[in-house]
Amino acid sequence: MTALPLAARPAHVPAARVVEFDIYRPMRPGQDFHGAWKALQSSGVPDVVWTPHNGGHWLVLRGRLVAQVLSDYANFSNHTVLVPKETAGEAYRLLPLSLDPPAHAPFRALLGAGLSPQAVGRVEGTIRSLTVALIEGFRNRGHCNFTHDFAEQLPIRIFMQIVDLPPADMPRLKYLADQFTRPDGSLPFADVRTQFQAYIAPVIAARRGRDGTDMLSRMINGQVHGRPLTDEEAANLCIQVLVGGLDTVVNFMGFVMLFLARNPAACAQLAADPARIPVALNELARRFPLVTVGREVTHDFEFEGVTLKKGEMVVAPTPLHGLDERENPDPMTVDFARPNVAHSTFGSGSHTCPGAHLARTETRILIEEWLRRIPSFSLAPGAEITYTGGIVGSVDSVPLAWDPGSTRAV
Repeated sequence: MTALPLAARPAHVPAARVVEFDIYRPMRPGQDFHGAWKALQSSGVPDVVWTPHNGGHWLVLRGRLVAQVLSDYANFSNHTVLVPKETAGEAYRLLPLSLDPPAHAPFRALLGAGLSPQAVGRVEGTIRSLTVALIEGFRNRGHCNFTHDFAEQLPIRIFMQIVDLPPADMPRLKYLADQFTRPDGSLPFADVRTQFQAYIAPVIAARRGRDGTDMLSRMINGQVHGRPLTDEEAANLCIQVLVGGLDTVVNFMGFVMLFLARNPAACAQLAADPARIPVALNELARRFPLVTVGREVTHDFEFEGVTLKKGEMVVAPTPLHGLDERENPDPMTVDFARPNVAHSTFGSGSHTCPGAHLARTETRILIEEWLRRIPSFSLAPGAEITYTGGIVGSVDSVPLAWDPGSTRAV
């Protein structure tokens, strides 16, 4: 993403509240993605700060404030969720994410039906079969690039099946989704939206009025407020589904497997008692959140010692909820026996991620089937781990290695 000129500090922003922090480039040399956010939180700055990067916006740095901003739509509207507001924010006004309650509810219902626990249950067997097939494809090799060989395969293939789109279109759609969440400057935000719309328009036309059972067909032919969706509403809803389905879980899996590769005791614990995996997964979700989104201030008001002005952006980094020691003691440590786990990894309030159950299911099955076959593994010798910041953070590549003789054919 091409850096914008730094915004001038507004008169109502105290100088003591200003930090130099770019959410798209949070890492300094030697920092990992979560460490960079934690360093900001622990730097002694106030709980609410302002940065001149990306058009100038506020940042909340504590768990309780992250949850409040994400859920308090009366003060913090979903109308704009990305910064810079005038470019990324304008391009990403999609349904239902850009609507506040109660207007968002009928659109959310259409989206949520295809990702409900019942809907995910119908594809769980397929998720497990594909997981096993992918692992078996490289198990005897003794190494893999987990990012390419698994994380960019399983969740995206499953998602393409759920929405009934050709697997051959995966690279194009993944590239477009990445330009919203981790823009590299190769495509302006407006063009990302335009290309998504050009892709989805013929899909909508082909499925409109037909009895398809895939997720997109059900949404396209659904109703809101007793009427059919317009083509624009259908396109917005479909693009939102594509961006969410093609990116977040891919990156979460990368962070999970990076942790397990570095922590053989944790692998042994879960391999010996797979029943602990669902609980462990909640702790991993707390420790490795990915998403940093914003909300638009609805009116002038005082908030945590500062004056917020109507139209300003407040960014709520979900990593800083789970990593806040005020919410979770010793937050940088993964503890599968942690008694209380507080986080906003899947959001908070009415816009909690509708794909959370699918993400949990896919990651749970990954851990179950991987440890059954490859109970001991590590980072490949000489591996250099790098990260990319953005609306959805990522670990760029996770090269893994293991002794093929220690694996199991199940």
